Amino acid sequence: MSTTTGTAEARAVRDSTVRNVSLGGAIASEWIKFRGLASNHILAGFTLLLLLANGIAMPWAYVFRDRGSPQADYDPYPEMIVDKTGYVGVVLAVLAVLMMANEYRSGQISTTLLSVPRRTPALVAKAVIVASIGFGIGVVSSAIGFAIAPTVLGGGGYSYALDTPVLLRLVVGSGLYLAAIGMIGLALGTIIRNVIAAVLATLVLLLIVPVIPQIFSAHGAEITRFFPIQAGSLLLAPAGTDPMGPWVGYGVLLIWMLALFLAAAITLKRRDA
Repeated sequence: MSTTTGTAEARAVRDSTVRNVSLGGAIASEWIKFRGLASNHILAGFTLLLLLANGIAMPWAYVFRDRGSPQADYDPYPEMIVDKTGYVGVVLAVLAVLMMANEYRSGQISTTLLSVPRRTPALVAKAVIVASIGFGIGVVSSAIGFAIAPTVLGGGGYSYALDTPVLLRLVVGSGLYLAAIGMIGLALGTIIRNVIAAVLATLVLLLIVPVIPQIFSAHGAEITRFFPIQAGSLLLAPAGTDPMGPWVGYGVLLIWMLALFLAAAITLKRRDA
């Protein structure tokens, strides 16, 4: 009798937990976990540092360029401040991979899914943290870069024209791009689970696979345009760089992100921890 009663009580507690899952609580929990790991701070800080360095170094490089080089014969342009964001975002994608894959490695995923039994809110909570960090890093780094660049260029007698719509696209776009690329890393970490395999898969998808079509096909460059970094980076490129344009290019990146995130959500729901 006592065993039956205990089982019923346990089932009631479990059912109550499932019904009362709070996405806000899950997000708060993921934020605490993120802050608790030094590696997260290091990778996020390293991403911010690289982007700040690029935003400051590019104007300096322009001022002190070799004027005798034909490749240096161009006018300064605002997109130079964020033109490395596309590839620096890979660091943030790796951070997102580790946020999920490390939980499987350590076994902490069992605790996470016990706290959020429906699983999808757990993944969404991690996604909110990844996207928020990526967006914040992108906006802060690009805003600082655009604040400093005019002074650096002005010291050499140079300047560029920057309309408010373009400034907003580049600053907000930096955040939007990093948020999306980080979500791709989170999705791959969820699908693959193994730390090394997931990191390698992320690097291969973002950096290596886009090069392959150009090796085997005369039309490879056309295919490469539709991979995540190449398409998403159009949001931060000068107007007219590609027929897709900045927002269509970003839309292609979002398609990659949503497809992988959906696959990750299905995988998380169907597989054992």
